[in-house]
Amino acid sequence: MRELQIEKLPVARGRPLVGVTITLALVALAWAARVAADPLLPSGFPYVTFFPAVIVTSFLFGVRLGALSALLSGLLAWYFFVSPVHPFDLTFGAQVALAFYVFVVATDLALVHWMQTANQQLVRQREINRNLAESKELIVRELQDRIRERDEAADDLLQSQVQTQLATRTAGIGLWQWNVRTGEVHWDRTMFELYGMTPTPDGLVRYADYIASLHPGDAAAQDAILHDTVATCGGSQREFRIRRSDDGSVRHIRAVEIARPGADGAAEWVVGTNLDVSDQRNREARIRLLMEEVNHRAKNMLGVVMAVAKQTRAPDHDAFMVRFAERIESLAASQDLLVVSQWNGVQLESLAHAQLSHFRDLIGSRILLSGPSAPLLPSAVQTIGIVLHELATNASKHGALSNDQGRVTVRWELLPGARPDRFVLHWTESGGPPVVPPSRLGFGSTVIGKMVQMSVDGEVSIDFAPTGLSWRLDCPSANVIGDERPLDMQPGERP
Repeated sequence: MRELQIEKLPVARGRPLVGVTITLALVALAWAARVAADPLLPSGFPYVTFFPAVIVTSFLFGVRLGALSALLSGLLAWYFFVSPVHPFDLTFGAQVALAFYVFVVATDLALVHWMQTANQQLVRQREINRNLAESKELIVRELQDRIRERDEAADDLLQSQVQTQLATRTAGIGLWQWNVRTGEVHWDRTMFELYGMTPTPDGLVRYADYIASLHPGDAAAQDAILHDTVATCGGSQREFRIRRSDDGSVRHIRAVEIARPGADGAAEWVVGTNLDVSDQRNREARIRLLMEEVNHRAKNMLGVVMAVAKQTRAPDHDAFMVRFAERIESLAASQDLLVVSQWNGVQLESLAHAQLSHFRDLIGSRILLSGPSAPLLPSAVQTIGIVLHELATNASKHGALSNDQGRVTVRWELLPGARPDRFVLHWTESGGPPVVPPSRLGFGSTVIGKMVQMSVDGEVSIDFAPTGLSWRLDCPSANVIGDERPLDMQPGERP
């Protein structure tokens, strides 16, 4: 039985009935497992066996059937295992459990969708690479056939080079030939371009210079492979790194060569091709990195949600749910901006508009935003976002936004050349009711104080002046500010 390859997911695309049947079976199996495990589990784990069913269904059959699995699993868990059992009543505990379940499965479905999208991109890229490899193989085979048809090695080899260079140059394939007896290596123009060398008048280079152009970590192994090809009068395929002579950049080269025997049966010529495959290698590495990054960020987000839940306090259940929901919405707003920007820099002004969306009618009149372009690092977006949310919530309850006259100024600065470059964010209130310092420190105070200080390695100052709250963050710019370069762009490249 052939092993299922992840690139083929989701399966059963043309057979929806099969997918639905297996999905229902997985949900039923998860339900049966939960029933069997019920005596062994403490209270508070109604969904424990249903999460795997949702994840497996999403991986195997896609997000749509994954969503169906999540819905059926949630209803079964709610009805059979969430107190009170059997009626669909929503107690406070059931609301929290159901909200957590919805958040987790939604995150899982989003992650599976992103991973399968990346897989499909990888499949398409591999198909392109496969076609290119087949084209290269055909070109090399044609070159080898031409070499075998010639009786006089040197003259006929030069003739075949002329006939193949037009095709290989279009594909970026460099051609080279090595006279083992004389030690002379002849390169075509593409070879000189690949290695960043100035072409010689006759196209000749020394074998020693060729080996010296390879990456120090690969040179000895490639020299051994080539000499083994000569000794066996065979062929070889290899990948190695080079350092371009013009700019010193490291490039990945894929090479194919074959040795041609002389009259005495020993190798006389080695003919081969070189192709720069650096972009292909980089794309594959970026896709792998993206998948790892998505997984890492999902785990971090779950940790943040748990921390928010643990730190949120309220006098009763209803108040807890309101505060918890507001903070989750704040995290979701920041998350939406990161997704739209493909996890690149999110402008601070955009983040401020998102977190102050409940007061959008006041922005520009009673809420003033000012500052230079400031693309925040993904790691800083959630931190700054929840800080703005907490400050805005406090202002609406006790500060400048609790009456009809108060004003809020949000201002940020980038200060170059100061120990090192600094990022400074100000939140200043005026015109509100007289400020009274809080009698105790809750989660909101922790967020705008210690949490942001630790997250960005900065300094926070808070002034509860009677005329209005003043909050200030000062931290190194490198801990907060990034760039807006796309994920597949190298430093120095232009979008």
